[in-house]
Amino acid sequence: MDNVTYGQLLKDAAALIEITGGDPWRARTYARIGRDLAKRAEPIDPVVASGNARSLPGVGASVEKHLVELQESGTFALLEELRAEAPAHILDLTRISGLGPKKIRALWQELGVGSIPELEAVLADGRIAELKGFGGKSQDNIRAELERLARTAGRRPLPAALRVAGPVLDFLRSLPEVDRAEIAGSVRRGKDLVGDLDFVVASDAPLAVTQAIVGHSLVREVIASGPTKTSFMLPGDLQADVRIVEPEKFGALLHHFTGSADHNVAMRARAKAQGLTISEYGVASVETGEVVACETETDIFAAVGLPFIEPELREGAGELQAAEAGRLPQLVQRRDLRGDLHMHTVASDGRNTIREMAEAAREFGHDYICITDHSKSQTVANGLDEERLRRHMADIDAVNDDIDGIIVLKGIEVDILRDGSLDLPGDLLDELDFVVGSIHASFRLDRGAMTERLCKAIASGHIHCVGHPTARKLGTRDPIDFDFDAVVAACLKHRVALELNAGAGRLDLHDIHAKRAAAAGVKLLINTDSHSAGGFHQIFFGLCMARRAWLTSDQILNTRPWDEVRQALGPVPG
Repeated sequence: MDNVTYGQLLKDAAALIEITGGDPWRARTYARIGRDLAKRAEPIDPVVASGNARSLPGVGASVEKHLVELQESGTFALLEELRAEAPAHILDLTRISGLGPKKIRALWQELGVGSIPELEAVLADGRIAELKGFGGKSQDNIRAELERLARTAGRRPLPAALRVAGPVLDFLRSLPEVDRAEIAGSVRRGKDLVGDLDFVVASDAPLAVTQAIVGHSLVREVIASGPTKTSFMLPGDLQADVRIVEPEKFGALLHHFTGSADHNVAMRARAKAQGLTISEYGVASVETGEVVACETETDIFAAVGLPFIEPELREGAGELQAAEAGRLPQLVQRRDLRGDLHMHTVASDGRNTIREMAEAAREFGHDYICITDHSKSQTVANGLDEERLRRHMADIDAVNDDIDGIIVLKGIEVDILRDGSLDLPGDLLDELDFVVGSIHASFRLDRGAMTERLCKAIASGHIHCVGHPTARKLGTRDPIDFDFDAVVAACLKHRVALELNAGAGRLDLHDIHAKRAAAAGVKLLINTDSHSAGGFHQIFFGLCMARRAWLTSDQILNTRPWDEVRQALGPVPG
């Protein structure tokens, strides 16, 4: 069983404990362990199988028993007992932002709501507004959330899809009959939300590959199976298709199923104008039918007179014209990044110490990092007040003085309050090396008020970067509404950067906004917002957004040495 499934089923149990009126402390414990297991990089299956589940963080005797049951049967007794006590589809309501287990229990107990259709029915007649603890505003927010769910139906955040897809791709590549295997589709193009998963495999033994696939432990249900295509369901209700082709035709198939549809249409039109056809079978002459290219994607592009176009650019948004004119950007790469300026430690809501974060970042290859724990308004995240921050600053300096091979900077993620003020004094913030200003509450201000809020914080002279600027949570919360161009103008005027937050739950800025900001001249930072020493690998997701925005290393500020970063931001010294 994969980590995501272990974690999700524990989180399901946690929600059901509260929904059915059980012990809130137990629910919080199960939810925390579930989140930690789902995010864990190393597979926990071997740990459980070896009888060492208690070595996993937070796992005691009860949870160990549940994990063993999960491994053996795919469920555990407590979860089944809880499911029997509540309506069959009540957990669907947890997908609605703002509806926690306590509110779901109230809807169920008071109004008989146990599913999304039943929720829609009570919304229609206005009964939610009359329910204690809800009101008219809550009713409007729930209605907006249901509209969001309808818009994103069938799509998953890229990080969640990759957590499921990664083990499948590794498995395919491990098969002796497989020459090459790649994931295609919107995942390969780095889109923030993806639908089905597409895998492309090169093999001269397709039947052996197919038999291996349908027998894999991650496969929940086989939809269709044949010598060239197999469709099946994966954890999280993700459908996957594996297409198998001879190695000499791999490039054509990979190009075709990477897409996008608009890119493929543009490529077909270009090929047609040259007397060619292009499809998943290769590039061929219309006149003779002779295939002229299909082994590699580079061959496919060359056959129609173009250089290789990176997958992230293949959206039918002018990439063919740019390629023909020699104007394709040299996209930013992992090796270009030299530091990370947004992360958390045990001082607020992180899981590792300053030194542990620094050592992990040094091993990851960074030259510098900034420790930016939460400020005091974030009580739920154990945010720092003035006194604790000063002690924390001293601790950071002590680690920086003692560690070799990396610069450890002192910072804060300061809250931008409802009125645009910051929740720590400006003179204290000015003592820090780097300040991220972020919105963590009051997400539903109207467009004008939200714009004014952000612009006031940017103009304060006390922040260097706006963190996760649209405050979205992938799959659970829509972006805040503000005048993006006005915020870009304020950033330019006050030399404030915008963050490309690579955190798996955010991917914020969206690539469309990042492209607009960079075109206007605003500097961008790719940060991970890591809450653990293993979080630096999330940089991949920030790079996806940056590359989809056509960004080069020159447009990403943390590709430069720290001294250059600092000189580029904030009020001009002197």
